[in-house]
Amino acid sequence: MARNLPVRGERHIDEVQIFPQRGFVYHIKGGGISGKLMRPFAELWAALTLSQGEYVHWIDGASRFNPARIMNNFPQHIPQPEQLLHGLFVGRGFTVHQFSHLIERLSDEIKITKARLIVVDGPITMHLDSQVNDYEARSLLRKSMNILSQIAIDYQIPVVVITAVKGFSKRHASLLALVANRSQNSLVGRYRRHMGKNKLWLTHLPSGSSGFRYESSNQETLLQSTSRIIHSRLTYEGVEEIE
Repeated sequence: MARNLPVRGERHIDEVQIFPQRGFVYHIKGGGISGKLMRPFAELWAALTLSQGEYVHWIDGASRFNPARIMNNFPQHIPQPEQLLHGLFVGRGFTVHQFSHLIERLSDEIKITKARLIVVDGPITMHLDSQVNDYEARSLLRKSMNILSQIAIDYQIPVVVITAVKGFSKRHASLLALVANRSQNSLVGRYRRHMGKNKLWLTHLPSGSSGFRYESSNQETLLQSTSRIIHSRLTYEGVEEIE
C-alpha cells in the first residue's frame, strides 16, 4: 500500500503526543478572543470519546457551541451518529456567575455520568465583563481553575481548556496567565506561511514537540483517519483495544 509521505522540509507534530492526558489540565491556545482556532481539536477529541461509548461534559463559556461540528468528526460507518450526542452534556453560562456555578457543580455531575473528558470552551470570555471588577474576575476564575485541577486529579480524566493565545487587554492577559499557571500541558496553534499556503503550526508543552498538523490526503477516509488516531492513542496509553 502506498504511503503518503510528507513534503520535504515539512515537519509534522506527533498526533498521539498532543492527545489530552488523564489527570491533567490541558490548555489549548489559538487565534481569536476565545481561541476559536483550536476549538476543532477539542471537537475531535470529544467525538472520539463519544464514539467509544464514553460521556463528555462541554462547558460553553463563549456561546459558540454547535453539535453539528462534533458530528462531523464521527466515523462515517456509525448508523444514526446523532445518538452518540446523548452522551454529551453541555452547560452554558451567560454571566460570569452562571459560568462559575456550572464549574462548581461539575464534580457532582461527573459522579453520575462517569464522563471521560471535560472541555471548557472560552472560560475567560465571561470574566471580561465590565460589570465585574478585576479582583472579582480573577478570584472567580482562580476558584474555577482550582476546581478543574482537582477534578482532573480525583477522576483521572483530562480537562481541556480553550483560550486565546494572547491577551487583548491587561485583564485578559492576567487571566490567561492564571489559566496557564494552573495547567500542566499546553498546545499553541499559529498559522505559518509554508510553500505558499497558510498552515497550522503547533507547539506542545512540556514535551517541546512542534510541527505542522498532518493533513490527510483524499485517499484516507474520515473513518480511516479516526481509526488511526484512536489506535495510536490506545497503543500510546498501553490499553488493549477490545473488539
